[in-house]
Amino acid sequence: MDMFLGHFTEKSRVEQTWLSELFLSVRDRLLPVLAGITGGLPVDEVALSVVSRLQGCFSSDSLPVSFRCVCVSELLSRQRTACFSSLTMSTSQHRELTREAEQALPNHKALSRANLLLIGCLSTGEDGWRVSDSSGSVHCELLDPETSWMNQPMLFPTWNYIPHNPPGKVGQEAGYLELIASPIHLTPDAVTFDPGGPLSEEVLGVRETARWLGEKRSGGALVCVSGEVCTVSPLLVIAGKRFFCFSLRERDFTVPILVMDSRSVFWRPCVFVGRWVCVSALRASSLRGWAGHRVLSVTSQSRLVARSLAHNQPGTAATEETETETERSQRLSQQESLARVQRLRADEQASGADEPTSGADAEADAVPREEPPAGPSAGPGAACAVKIKRSKIISYKGVISAVTDQEAGLYVIDGKLGLCLAYQPLHWNSGLRPGAEVELQHVHFLFRPSPHGLPTMLCACLRSSVRVTAFSTVTPVGPASSSSHGALPRFLLEKNLGVSEYLWLHYYSNALQQRLCPRWVCERRVWVVASRLLECVCVHEQGREPRDIYREMLQEPHNCPLNEYRVCGAGCEIPPISELCEWLKEKCWSSLSLSALLPPSAAGLTRAELNPLLSWSFRTWSLQDQPKMALLVGILETSPVTATLQFRDQTGAIDCVLVETVEAGSQRAADNTAWLGCLVCARRCALVAERFLKTNFPSWEHLNEEKYITNKLCRVYLQVCVSDLHILSPSTAMSLLLAESENKGTRAITASGERRSEPGSRGNKGAGEKTTDGERSADPGCRVGEGAGDENTDKERASEGTRDGEIEGVGVKGPEEKRTGGGEPGRRSAGKRMREEEEEEGSSESERMKPTEKSGGGDTKRRRTGDQESPAGQPEQGIVGREAGATSDPCVSLAFRVETKQGVALRNHQLLSGATPGLSLSFVTKVTCLGKAQRWDKDPRNGPLQERECDGPHAQLELQFISSAVRWFPLLQPGSVYRLIALHTEDVSVLSLKTESVKGGVKSHGNPSLVVQSLWRINTLAHTPLTTQMGPSEALNIKTVSQILHSSSCPEIVSFYGVISQRITLKEEQGKPPVIQSLIKTKGVCVETDLRFRLTIEDAEVSTPSIQVYLDLTHNPFIPGLLPGATVVLHAFQRSVSRKGNVYCRFLPISCVTVSALGSEDSDSSRHRPPPPMMLLGEWARPEEGQHCMLGRVKAHVTCVLHLKMQWTCSLCGSIYKQDGCSRTFPSCESSTAVFQAEAKVAVEDGTAEAHVWFSSETVPALLVLGATEWEGLQWRMRVRGHLRLYARGRDMVSDMNPEDPLVQYLCVLCSSSSICRELTLTCQLRSQKQEPQLRRIKRGEREFLTKFPSPLQLACTHTTPLPHTL
Repeated sequence: MDMFLGHFTEKSRVEQTWLSELFLSVRDRLLPVLAGITGGLPVDEVALSVVSRLQGCFSSDSLPVSFRCVCVSELLSRQRTACFSSLTMSTSQHRELTREAEQALPNHKALSRANLLLIGCLSTGEDGWRVSDSSGSVHCELLDPETSWMNQPMLFPTWNYIPHNPPGKVGQEAGYLELIASPIHLTPDAVTFDPGGPLSEEVLGVRETARWLGEKRSGGALVCVSGEVCTVSPLLVIAGKRFFCFSLRERDFTVPILVMDSRSVFWRPCVFVGRWVCVSALRASSLRGWAGHRVLSVTSQSRLVARSLAHNQPGTAATEETETETERSQRLSQQESLARVQRLRADEQASGADEPTSGADAEADAVPREEPPAGPSAGPGAACAVKIKRSKIISYKGVISAVTDQEAGLYVIDGKLGLCLAYQPLHWNSGLRPGAEVELQHVHFLFRPSPHGLPTMLCACLRSSVRVTAFSTVTPVGPASSSSHGALPRFLLEKNLGVSEYLWLHYYSNALQQRLCPRWVCERRVWVVASRLLECVCVHEQGREPRDIYREMLQEPHNCPLNEYRVCGAGCEIPPISELCEWLKEKCWSSLSLSALLPPSAAGLTRAELNPLLSWSFRTWSLQDQPKMALLVGILETSPVTATLQFRDQTGAIDCVLVETVEAGSQRAADNTAWLGCLVCARRCALVAERFLKTNFPSWEHLNEEKYITNKLCRVYLQVCVSDLHILSPSTAMSLLLAESENKGTRAITASGERRSEPGSRGNKGAGEKTTDGERSADPGCRVGEGAGDENTDKERASEGTRDGEIEGVGVKGPEEKRTGGGEPGRRSAGKRMREEEEEEGSSESERMKPTEKSGGGDTKRRRTGDQESPAGQPEQGIVGREAGATSDPCVSLAFRVETKQGVALRNHQLLSGATPGLSLSFVTKVTCLGKAQRWDKDPRNGPLQERECDGPHAQLELQFISSAVRWFPLLQPGSVYRLIALHTEDVSVLSLKTESVKGGVKSHGNPSLVVQSLWRINTLAHTPLTTQMGPSEALNIKTVSQILHSSSCPEIVSFYGVISQRITLKEEQGKPPVIQSLIKTKGVCVETDLRFRLTIEDAEVSTPSIQVYLDLTHNPFIPGLLPGATVVLHAFQRSVSRKGNVYCRFLPISCVTVSALGSEDSDSSRHRPPPPMMLLGEWARPEEGQHCMLGRVKAHVTCVLHLKMQWTCSLCGSIYKQDGCSRTFPSCESSTAVFQAEAKVAVEDGTAEAHVWFSSETVPALLVLGATEWEGLQWRMRVRGHLRLYARGRDMVSDMNPEDPLVQYLCVLCSSSSICRELTLTCQLRSQKQEPQLRRIKRGEREFLTKFPSPLQLACTHTTPLPHTL
């Protein structure tokens, strides 16, 4: 050191101290690295060289004492923030650079400056070039490197340090360097350490080399070739082999060069398009993977000399050629590149979706063709129009403005273009940060490949080159992606996805990660669920050839998966549940039209009649008809608050009405508890919104005034059929159910000696047979290859050899060649395959379980995997959080069959001794026990019913579900068999049946009861011969509407089923005791205040019979699905008969309503009904002799008009309204609105019987044969009188008013005329079923007889056939 400091005796003490530190850094950090390369150099000589280079950077003798020497290890361990260091940039220049960078990217901050001095050697590593010293090495990115820099001591004048710690990648170093300026040699001669020496071979041009390769008489000779680089492939790592290819061009001649020598792969950053290179010691070889073609391969003696085009030597091939397309593209500026892209985009828009673009270049021609949807995805995913087009090959220069997802290889350039690098290996891509300038060569221009990205996309294939020409000067915001997205490029290679499918897959991964992680899905396994969702939605292109890497990189004309792409119209989006609810509520109120809710006779309705018609309405939308809401993804769960099934994600939940299809094609309420905890995708469902309004409109004329709406509420939910659900991740119970169903099918086929041949069957495939796409997607063995190339799989192998001048190609096997170990994959159930895939894909190779472990219980297996990933320290239950508890714990169970169940309601309960009694949601089910309680070593879940469970008497039991246990209500259906499981206990007495005695020693004769605890589970069991031995179930006693109406032996409490045809909200009862809402609100229960309505239930078998059912849900949770067209089962309703003899039913506190079949998804289209039958009055009047009918058509003759009543009625109080106002005097009515009402009663006969038919306001004009103008004139004349009543007296019509009134005379003549007494076809409804006999006097001669005559049939006319008669 003294000798070194002796050269700087004139320096100050501070400078000498700084020089001492510099000397120690060179001695301790740099010299040990150079010792193995140069054989050792004097330390003072190297230190003086460093000082000389530093003074050269400042152009003065001053020393940069403000800069501190830093080693690589210190940089990695202590520098936690991104920084910028430069020896040549002044403070003012840096300030200006910072201002420009922050102006260009407003959301980013410029890199902070750090005065650090970095000295080291450039070396190579597995991930590329590195900066090394004795303390360690760090990856570095360079802009324009030279091969002569390798293993040279360098001073790095300007560089950025970017901390890099991607999530989930343990062991990866903490950052990397971006060398902005070229490093400065510290040795006097740059080639001193170059062992190869100068190039000595004869240099050939590209044209001569191409002819030489074509002769195929190389004989193992080595050649030296120079030329301009036209294409460069990325560095590939396949099965541990690292290689890349590039081509040299001269006019129409190209020469491919394969670099597979491990000592030469570091050339990759030195070779880029447009650069002149000279490569020596190349050998002609053939590739097994590219038959019929020869390439030049690099040998261990090869060297590379690279220069820019400005340094080309005279007489070389590059100077003799005219300007090529590559050279022209190199001179494109960023503005010119953007202008070219805009022209291409305008051409695509002008060409339209149906017309191909014109052009001479075959690669630039768009060839759209229709691709019909096929397979199971012909649902919402196939709803968008799919066309196939050809991409265009362009070059582009721009600036990265955003990083969409670095691990998925998605970026944004210039704020307008998307960049997809997923089809290239994604090793580091370290320099691709916002603000970096990039040069793209031979990339594919795609217009609107997916609605989930920018309209214009640039995609890079294996022939494309992506080069950073200027590093970014802004600080990275943070990790732009999740660790779950690193597997997306790997899945792209495994399934050979198109770019549209890949962009959809990325969108699904993002959506699922936001809504399901980490509660239900671990981050590293999101892509597994997303891939299944993609297979459910997208139509996979059939016949797509697997990728051939050599043809994709080298062959002319170019052929790769990006040559063609799919143009999709509307996207298949996945809305969050919360946004779906908000959208439904918004659409619910925006689509509300109060006038559309009223009948045509709305002008004649008073306030008391008008407002109930507005109090309830609904609207439905079909999911597949919504372009932006084509799929719903969530977890199926039950809610203890609403006692309904729910579709849930992390953003919210929505109620769900779930039904399933039975063998006959009909529907029934879902009863399988295995659906709970399943992650499902709803492909088709109905979105329902029910509106509840409290209004006080005086009349229909005030419907536009919102001040009369006092309260409004909206309930939204889904209506789904099980067949429209696609399981993305099954629960443990569902996995067992799927396994059992497939085992049954396999045993049946084996017993019959048949062999499955369907494409989708999985039961008889051997180990060597090819599997279907669905099986390959669930294959957990498809994993990435070795090294840093995550994009390479075990199916892609590479081996190198120079035997006889032939190189073995890197073969890519198809997915069918990769099999999993342990057993026959074809015999695994679908649920088990999905569960195994979820676990194996989410864990590392060292954490994978043995095949014997994977065959055990599902919950234990999932918890062990999830424990390693739980961020909060809580165990995560696999890919989906399902039931708690380990499967190895002992438990007791009780098998039972549900006979009846009550409805959920707020009832008083005292759960524990000493607890305060209060309202709680509860219900009771009456069940039949199959046998005694059984003890288990592990949870049996929904396994097959065993004989020991059916041993014992079939006792009756009442199960009480209180508080949180009411969550089981929607899946407990009468007639189904279940298993009640009490976990973590071996005491069977907890499920034993005990009859307790009451006070006084009197025993209860009722059924014993059992309170279901909140932690107990219920699993649905399949019907077996063991269950059929129990005898008929009470669930079979469900009656039809016709039986309820006309059976003389019906009990008072009945259960029946039917189809809802009408729902009308009833008026509030006067004097009804108020509901204590404070108690209800404290329970958090969704209860509507004064929700009383009437349902008209039609017979499901015959359309004409109907019954009125009155419901009061004041103390019950909201029941979704009670819509017109839905089939419902009504349990425990009270059957009553009105004074007029009409049968109706009333809701009781124990009543239960179950939706067993969904109605129409279109709220405007009513349930399809056949026309009413044509009836004879004699048959209708004597139902014991004919069929029972409530609605029918009759063809009869009007004999006379019995009475006619017309009046103007006050819309507020119902009194008579005259021209000067309401006639009510005490109390006075100040109403200013009135409605006109008319009523008529006529006698008709058809030869078989007589009937009295009532006509309302809307049918009276048709009876009187009055046109619209005449009817309006009649109403105007009635305004002065207020009311008018005509009735029959003998053969004449009389009135209580002045008989000389012209209006009275006109109506009397009209009602007695033949125009009224004519033949009509009427559609009538039975007005009263009770017909009291009438006493009549009949005189025959001198004798009088008093005889009982049956009362005429009372009918209400709903429609008259219009006749052409006029007055």
